[in-house]
Amino acid sequence: MNTNPLNNNGLKTGPLEVLFITHNYIRFAGDFAGVFLHLLAWKLKGHGIKVHVVAPHDAAIPEQEEIEGIKIYRFRYGPDHKETFAYRGDMHRQLFKNPFKIFRLLKFIRAEQKLASEIIDRENISVVSVHWLIPNAVAGRKLKRKYKDRIKLYLHSHGTDIRLLTGVPLVYSFLKPAVKMSERWTVVSNFLKQLVTAKDKTIDNKIEVVPLPNDEGVFYPDDNTVEDPNLLVAVSRLTVQKRLDVLLKAVKIVSEKHPAIKLGIYGAGPEKLNLKKLIDEFGLEGRVKIHRPVDQKDLRQVYNKAAAVILNSVDEGFGLALTEAMLCETAVIGTRSGGIVDIIDDKETGLLVEPDDPDQLAEAILQIVKDESLRRRLAEAGYEKAAEHFSSEASAARFAEIFKSGR
Repeated sequence: MNTNPLNNNGLKTGPLEVLFITHNYIRFAGDFAGVFLHLLAWKLKGHGIKVHVVAPHDAAIPEQEEIEGIKIYRFRYGPDHKETFAYRGDMHRQLFKNPFKIFRLLKFIRAEQKLASEIIDRENISVVSVHWLIPNAVAGRKLKRKYKDRIKLYLHSHGTDIRLLTGVPLVYSFLKPAVKMSERWTVVSNFLKQLVTAKDKTIDNKIEVVPLPNDEGVFYPDDNTVEDPNLLVAVSRLTVQKRLDVLLKAVKIVSEKHPAIKLGIYGAGPEKLNLKKLIDEFGLEGRVKIHRPVDQKDLRQVYNKAAAVILNSVDEGFGLALTEAMLCETAVIGTRSGGIVDIIDDKETGLLVEPDDPDQLAEAILQIVKDESLRRRLAEAGYEKAAEHFSSEASAARFAEIFKSGR
């Protein structure tokens, strides 16, 4: 068991030992899954915090390894072909489609709790940091009941879990004991905070907004990449929520006034086939292309080359693509919806449009591609805001304060 060294007053002087419990964390260097959590864990080292991670196992990856100094422990909850709950972004859809999978989820939670308990004892953990309340707050609640005052419990929501907590009957009531046991609950936008406090006004002073961290060491203005003033970029999951069909309609409108316009969509998801049909239907072949997701370094070049990056989704929890693009000093357009309004100050750090309005979106696109001075002004102001509020260092500093507040 690790023990922290003590100073002459008997107070701990070694690093604060923190356990992240999550169902989404990088499985290998360069993985997309939960990459922002790994970035946060790595940055916390500079604040005297040593993070350990408990996450689900997945096929063909080790049960324990260390990546960039972060120890990762992975729990098994079935044979490889049945370990499908994590890393695919569809855990809740699997359960809605087949309610009998609840038994596999219970096995998942038991295995998660068991491994977390072993790591708490072995590494002398004093802070348990649970990411995504669904499903991980169940294990967090059980651990707090077991260890009582030996550990402090913190909860963190990143989007999907809030929609389930506030939209599915009885889910919040079931998890409320974990919320009451926690020291703090962080969410990534004011929109998510408002959803929760509308459900339960008694927790207003427990919940805090801390934006998702961006890697400013990866996303930055790249002087080696030449901007294409006619190129639009969208980076997102290909789902109905992202309203990429509205973006395609807007591009069709823009193309009639600005024939050089192009759109690159980077992502994967269930709407890919429908979007391809719309591209054909709108006559946008050769003008719009759907690309597979790319790694972060390649994404930096994508952002730097674009005249504008667009996220016109509805009820977005945060909007990571926008803050990444802003750090690359690229102009952004978003919808006046969800967490996007925390990111974009309309006509100052980007442009906001009403949801599901292709005409208004087309007008915003035309403003940016036709007015270079506007594009530069928005991009520069956006960069300044992102560097101050959405960098990994800003996020890590606040999380460090939260974790150390009860030390």
